[in-house]
Amino acid sequence: MLLIWAVLGGALFLLVASPPEPRAVDPRDQAIRDRMAAWAVRDAEQWSADEGDLTLDWSEADGHLAIVIDDVGRELDLFEKLLALRFELSFSVLPDSIFADGVQQRLRADHRRPREILLHVPMEPLDPKAMGGVDSGENFLLASDSPEQLQAKLRAGLERVPTAVGVNNHMGSRLSADAKAMAALMPVLRERQLYLFDSRTTPKTVAAEQAAAAGVPTISRKVFLDHTPGHAAIRAALYEAAAYARDEPTVAIAHPSIEMVEVLGEELPRLREQGVAIYPLSRVIAGKSR
Repeated sequence: MLLIWAVLGGALFLLVASPPEPRAVDPRDQAIRDRMAAWAVRDAEQWSADEGDLTLDWSEADGHLAIVIDDVGRELDLFEKLLALRFELSFSVLPDSIFADGVQQRLRADHRRPREILLHVPMEPLDPKAMGGVDSGENFLLASDSPEQLQAKLRAGLERVPTAVGVNNHMGSRLSADAKAMAALMPVLRERQLYLFDSRTTPKTVAAEQAAAAGVPTISRKVFLDHTPGHAAIRAALYEAAAYARDEPTVAIAHPSIEMVEVLGEELPRLREQGVAIYPLSRVIAGKSR
């Protein structure tokens, strides 16, 4: 019986008409397609020249620098100006800020100019008044919190900033010096494959130390670009960071201000001409770990 079915199947296969030959492409149609492809390439090249990011391959650069913009989500105007710069700045978003959702949408809007997003985790400082009280709207991780409470707050922040690839501390001069508190956060970061960027708001911080011990990728801030406000001070700090970046991959922190926008807009192209390039923070972490 099986033999009969096999014979019938083979006969039917032979009777089925072979598929028709594909229709030849009209030369005029092909010419149109070729022109459209050439226009697309031309437009992409023109956009890249006029608006694309100004980058250097890692191997070609003499200095490797990441700049993290902290406190993102509190306002929009300065954020938009920083986002418009043609350099791969990284942006750390405050989870409970009024524009947290909007800035994340803007950061993800143009796939041609990707920007790395961090969660800017509010952590308890030495001065409780700096937290702004219960009406501040920010859910701070506190030294008095249990490990479970710390983890729950961190997870809640990550729900508000779901595209974050890493976290860094907002304030935190008290909490980041608490080894037990920092250790409690590492399982959450490790399970989500996030890195920890230690803002170093206190010389007593153990955040990066605890991250490294837990196998969480980590790096620490080297320079605050606007520790002292004003164009001259920011410019000097930027060139200090660039000097460090020539020796090893380096991270600097900045905050939105018109002075910061103007200094970065003027100086980053000059630094690039000198071989110092701006990279996403994760790229600098990977480069430093080699």
